[in-house]
Amino acid sequence: MTFDQVLVFHEIVKLGSFKSAAAALYRTQPAISFSIKKLEEEMDVELFDRSLYRPTLTAHGRAFFERSQKVLQDMTELEHLSRSFRNQEEPEISVVLDAISPLPKLLQLFRRFSDQYLNTKFNLEFEILNEAERRVVQKESQIGITHFISDTNTLEVVPITTVKMIPVMSRELFKVKKVRAQSDLLKIDQVVVSGKSSTTEKSFGLLDGGKKWRISDINVKREIILGGLGWGHLVEHHISREIQEKKLVVLDFEDIRPRDLSINLIRHRRHQFGVVAKALWENLIFLSAKGGRR
Repeated sequence: MTFDQVLVFHEIVKLGSFKSAAAALYRTQPAISFSIKKLEEEMDVELFDRSLYRPTLTAHGRAFFERSQKVLQDMTELEHLSRSFRNQEEPEISVVLDAISPLPKLLQLFRRFSDQYLNTKFNLEFEILNEAERRVVQKESQIGITHFISDTNTLEVVPITTVKMIPVMSRELFKVKKVRAQSDLLKIDQVVVSGKSSTTEKSFGLLDGGKKWRISDINVKREIILGGLGWGHLVEHHISREIQEKKLVVLDFEDIRPRDLSINLIRHRRHQFGVVAKALWENLIFLSAKGGRR
């Protein structure tokens, strides 16, 4: 028994005749008939009742059809996998994103690529601060999307969009502490996200001389600030509703004020790209040119 015989059998069942199956598979009708005859001889049963106008499954044929459906599906998937190998598509690629990246458009693009390249596994990972750059520099990820850039000799860097980082605190804390000037912030905890692997300070918008509350999760930082336990910088698209509802107060002083940050597409200059990674890189650049920039 061969995969081709199973394929021919299913085409006949699906289309209802040997003639239609022959046309669909670009073969002659005698070739289709011979393939089924050989299959029946191997199993020593008749799969089709040929006494009617159209070939009808026998009891043995129905049993074989039901059992062979999964085999056909698995073999079809293997055929697709084999084709992707011939096209030199990578079995797996890794993309690392800074947690402040604007996600909706990016995730739509990643979903389209996952649907297009079914045999390539997409690993999306989210990091903070300079972690995305570190992973690309160390070739742990093929593509990175991040604000923090320090090694332009190693990396190819393409700015693709901007985000606005806004210093905020809860309205309740703002009133209780009677904040009127930047100096009033010195006695209030500044909630700061710190990288897990860097030995140097990489956090954004630090207030010199102020109290610091260091954490490693940007979502926890947001909840701490909303809870009135400190102040800090958050990306605008994460807190736009809370600002509109006046749950958060935007701080705007000489050093502590809203700022635009560039979000960059990065890759290692010596990291060889496969077919899928190259296509994804080019589409990310196209997305930014088409409207990804703010």
